[in-house]
Amino acid sequence: MKKYIFSLVCLCCALLPALEGQAALHEHPEYPDLRKSDANIVGHILDKNTKEHLPYITVALKGTTIGTVTDATGHYFLKNLPEGNFVLEVSSVGYKTVRRNVTLKKGRTLEEDFEIEEDAVALDGVVVSANRNETTRRLAPTLVNVVDMKMFETTNSTTLAQGLSFQPGVRVESNCQNCGFQQVRINGLDGPYTQILLDSRPIFSALSGVYGIEQIPASMIERVEVMRGGGSALFGSSAIAILLLKSRFAIQECCLIPLPVLEMETLSIIILL
Repeated sequence: MKKYIFSLVCLCCALLPALEGQAALHEHPEYPDLRKSDANIVGHILDKNTKEHLPYITVALKGTTIGTVTDATGHYFLKNLPEGNFVLEVSSVGYKTVRRNVTLKKGRTLEEDFEIEEDAVALDGVVVSANRNETTRRLAPTLVNVVDMKMFETTNSTTLAQGLSFQPGVRVESNCQNCGFQQVRINGLDGPYTQILLDSRPIFSALSGVYGIEQIPASMIERVEVMRGGGSALFGSSAIAILLLKSRFAIQECCLIPLPVLEMETLSIIILL
């Protein structure tokens, strides 16, 4: 009994490779024979307009996992391909896909050259939007660099202009040989594009070139916030780059005192405390 069982196992092992081969033939019924042979495809791919060889273009047999890419000289080589009728597909990003019917036979090498043209991809319009909901500056999605009093002391800066010289992306320039006025340039933009605020109040017009930052002593500054990029939603339409100064003596309160004027009208004067 044991001999019969052993013989049956040996017979199954002998038939297994043949069964696997038959299963492989039925995986792709549209192609009659997927067994490897000495069938090859060679060729090159050119740009249709410039006639230049195109590297790294995908070349594949459609419906199979067989494929390759062109080398740096624009040539490709597919070797030991299965026999049958196939569709040779050439594709790449930015170029139109080209397909060509080929018939592969054992021991035969085909030369298939292609000229492909660029494909213009039409993209949808880009819409940049922002909400107008109230939010605190601390939670606003804006990159902020802070210069505190410790930085002024470490760099021995006595004025605002000297302290800003140690910030990345910020450049302080002297634009006049006579008066020596200085302006702040952020991200390579000219000084008029930088909005300077003292305790959230503009101290210089964004379109003014003369800032006078060399006259602001470092002793009166608690910290400086440098904001790069557009901040129009928070600081006005003229603010491309923001320089926000926080004074050590910030004004916290105010009151209104009505005064009689000509016994008929009142004049409101704001007194800052």
